[in-house]
Amino acid sequence: RYLACLISRLMPVGRSVIDVPVVAPAAASPIGPLTSVVLDVLSTPRMAPRNRQTTARAGAILRFYADTIAEAPYPMLTIAALDDNLPGGHSPAYFVALHQALPTTPYSWAADPVAFESMYPHFFLAHEIAHQWWGQAVGWRNYHDQWLSEGLSQYFAVLFAAKDRGPDLLQSLIATMRESSQPVLNQGPIALGYRVGHIRNDARVYRSILYNKSAVVLHMLRRYIGDDAFFAGLRRFYAEWRFRKAGTDDLQAAFQAGTPQPLDRFFEQWIRGFTVPRIRLTWRVEDDGKTGVIRIEQAKDVFDFPLTVALQFGDGRSEERTLRVAGAVFEERVTLSAPLRKVSVRDSLSYYEMAR
Repeated sequence: RYLACLISRLMPVGRSVIDVPVVAPAAASPIGPLTSVVLDVLSTPRMAPRNRQTTARAGAILRFYADTIAEAPYPMLTIAALDDNLPGGHSPAYFVALHQALPTTPYSWAADPVAFESMYPHFFLAHEIAHQWWGQAVGWRNYHDQWLSEGLSQYFAVLFAAKDRGPDLLQSLIATMRESSQPVLNQGPIALGYRVGHIRNDARVYRSILYNKSAVVLHMLRRYIGDDAFFAGLRRFYAEWRFRKAGTDDLQAAFQAGTPQPLDRFFEQWIRGFTVPRIRLTWRVEDDGKTGVIRIEQAKDVFDFPLTVALQFGDGRSEERTLRVAGAVFEERVTLSAPLRKVSVRDSLSYYEMAR
């Protein structure tokens, strides 16, 4: 997408060679099949002690992403750890500039919607490395498609955090992203790109929508179509669009090729729209207590989305079930092995409102 260089006083911290999957390159690819990526970590002198483990950590992140997508886009990656007053980063092709806050910083960023250091200290690093795939190897056409860079990188950072610390952390991160973005959803859709929050000059709104809502919506899509279709769709999207600029329609087509679930309404409402479904849940028992029927009605705009409900039985048991809600009225039938006492919504990973 562009050329970039960093000029600073830097010292070497570590080097590693990371094995990656070998795949045939795209016809237009200037790079042959990669078997490894040379990883270098540099640092400003003040940050060198803090980054002794960064080579191993970045290598694990890089390997995980390459395994997930079945390719690494570039044969080299240099990470430059820089001291600053606020954390952040920038990730052109081939290198990452990672800004790390000094202990003497006068600023606090704990309330920022993308501040996840208390939950996972390496989140910024994982996000910036993910940009080697999303935003660089696969570019975005215009501001409507900017979320393909930020949202996919944010979600991949969540995926690595879960790989590193367990699936409970994924649930916690997605729930926190949903909670932080819910109050500003009316500021504009994901498709508004960097223009979200522009009128109020509030970059936190932009980060809440482009980073966090995008990641939540991607996780909703994963829950809606299933893991196999979701990750196959990501690999298909990357393989078709690497070293080119892609659009939202291209990502939708890559997912649609692997699932029978129609995705037009999902992408229209969740990417180009900015409302959420207003739902009413009811349930009943049929067939002399052998079948439970869970009914979801949408009061206003119609969305397709996953919704987890909790079923409570007369014998004290309970179970959760994720519904693939589609259409204004949706019903799912459940075979019952015990009397059904209650059904309630129990979902902190999807956007919705309960109708009164």
